[in-house]
Amino acid sequence: MKIKIAKSAGFCFGVERAVKLAYGQKGQTHTYTLGPIIHNETVTNELKEHGIHSIENISDVKECQRLIVRCHGVVPEVYTDAKEREIHIVDTTCPYVKKIHRLVKKHTDENKTIILIGDKSHPEIIGINGWANNSCIIVKDNSELPKLSTDREYFVVAQTTYKINIVEDVIRDLDKNNIKYKFVNTICDATSQRQVEADKIARKVDFMIVIGSPYSSNTQKLYEICKSQCNNTVCIQHIQELDIDLLKDVECVGITAGASTPHHIIEEVAHTIQLKFN
Repeated sequence: MKIKIAKSAGFCFGVERAVKLAYGQKGQTHTYTLGPIIHNETVTNELKEHGIHSIENISDVKECQRLIVRCHGVVPEVYTDAKEREIHIVDTTCPYVKKIHRLVKKHTDENKTIILIGDKSHPEIIGINGWANNSCIIVKDNSELPKLSTDREYFVVAQTTYKINIVEDVIRDLDKNNIKYKFVNTICDATSQRQVEADKIARKVDFMIVIGSPYSSNTQKLYEICKSQCNNTVCIQHIQELDIDLLKDVECVGITAGASTPHHIIEEVAHTIQLKFN
């Protein structure tokens, strides 16, 4: 059996940086993450073993304790609250997400309306919206675009892990309706490369494995892309979730993984398949 592993699979720059910063807090007492630092159970469980627990609200952190801001970013009020109560912030927000925060704040201050393309329930989108005073028009795709004024100027950005074709559809509709806007492509390069490579591999294999959390936006987008090219596509978090018997008649299997998947999990999946069938 041939195994094709995507070169782009696994931790992206932002996630690797966030995990490194979080692990750097091991040994510190009273340290918390505001939500899971990344969408990966293995990482969050390892942090928990070192006394770093995930909480959902900054009010659960007492004065002078430590708070790790997740890589997806947070609303500005978190920083204000932390400063007032002398909570020490360890900021692992992805630099690409930070850039969006600066952009939407600038254009909101200039009285432009922000169109934000993404999943409104995703922590990254919630954080970005906060930097625009929670005034963004949030759309998951072009079907959710409301009637927009041709007299107003809009500023358009997208979730860093979103599918580029969905963003292109939104832009196409804005053009078709003669809407004045400025668009900055905020989908990170790692996401784009990962999606393109996954599409190419899925076209050439008999079976495709996507490794990542069901809560990870970029993992779910990879699954959708792979499934559209290879019907025999599964999404798993680790090797224990793979029904290995599904591969018994497969000649070539492809493997990719979301940005929050540690490399050792990818290697374990590939190694297990290799031992079983080669």
